[in-house]
Amino acid sequence: MSPPRTLSTSEERRSDVLVAATHAFAGRGYWGTNTTEVARAAGISQAYLYRLFANKEELFVAVIGEVRRRLEQEISRALVGVEPGSELRALMSASDSGAPSDQDAAMVLLHAAAASNVEPIGAAVRQCYRDQTRYLSERGLSGADIRSYFAWSQYANTLGAAGIAPGRADAELSRLLPS
Repeated sequence: MSPPRTLSTSEERRSDVLVAATHAFAGRGYWGTNTTEVARAAGISQAYLYRLFANKEELFVAVIGEVRRRLEQEISRALVGVEPGSELRALMSASDSGAPSDQDAAMVLLHAAAASNVEPIGAAVRQCYRDQTRYLSERGLSGADIRSYFAWSQYANTLGAAGIAPGRADAELSRLLPS
């Protein structure tokens, strides 16, 4: 006798799909990922995927929302126990040793920026950055610190995408700069 089958709710399936889609879009981007491979990775049919998300754009927009949530968690972890005025240093040193701890989230943001000419995606990217700005501001970062954080995180994400740790890149770049 086989064990009783446990059915998942649509919210649980939606969550599974977002995890699988985040990983797929991180690896191949919006343009290079198809919904068939996302459905397969999530263990559902493509027809059921389209019951959960009307189309690929809607799925990618939902993934951007998932990435925003994951980034907020990463920021919260980095700021635990940090003294006021040291938030920017703590955030930058959290990814100083290499790629961000959530490489899929970082890659999705790079791909999302590249696909932001598709308006629902562009709107989601802008909302993601507005939400991050608000979130960082609520945690005590100034406007200048938030801009520095965004510049640093873009730098770290780009280097991470190329397989270069930011610390190693800094040493290589300093050798190239005129003295």
